[in-house]
Amino acid sequence: MRHLTSDEKYVIREIALRLPDAERKALLSDMEHATAQTMPSVRSRITFMIAGYERPAYQGQHPFRVEGKVQDRDGSEISVLLYADENGRLLELELVRFDEGEVIEPDWSTMRLW
Repeated sequence: MRHLTSDEKYVIREIALRLPDAERKALLSDMEHATAQTMPSVRSRITFMIAGYERPAYQGQHPFRVEGKVQDRDGSEISVLLYADENGRLLELELVRFDEGEVIEPDWSTMRLW
């Protein structure tokens, strides 16, 4: 596990700003207490662990109600999805590239959220 990068914090913070107050506060708190792990086989999937929170046995996940798009370094479009566990706690960040190949380097200045 590692500390969250500034880019990961940026994405989480920007998504949190578009959520209702209670959900926003909880997500920002989770971010402050989280560590991250990039999945070795899929670099575009980052899982989070929250200090002091014992995650229940996996029973599914759901996306936060904000989604986004960002441009990859080669101009390809990438979907940005942030997931919560069944308790609504920060679980995973997934970047989905629709063009062939792996995510190269997202240009976060191009991120659009809705």
